[in-house]
Amino acid sequence: MEHPEHRREPRHALEAEAVIERASGEKLSAFTVNVSGGGMLLQLEQPPTLEIGERVTCELKLYSDKPPQSWGTGRVVRLSESRVAIDFRDFGPCDSEPRA
Repeated sequence: MEHPEHRREPRHALEAEAVIERASGEKLSAFTVNVSGGGMLLQLEQPPTLEIGERVTCELKLYSDKPPQSWGTGRVVRLSESRVAIDFRDFGPCDSEPRA
């Protein structure tokens, strides 16, 4: 039986290089699979060492002649094989926890 998806925002295909930075400063290379107004799905180059709930920041390289652009701070909400889903909703620039 197939379950319908109930997402807050539509997903959009976007192929770009990405960098995920952990609170420890470790950086992980990835590529975007899709993005939405509230998050993104990334394909990691290595199997994920991230944890559900972990806070990370993301940068995307959208232009070949410019440095990566900050996409924001979010929380890891799903992991599967070499993919990671990050939710950016409810995070401000200095928040350590999502707002209620």
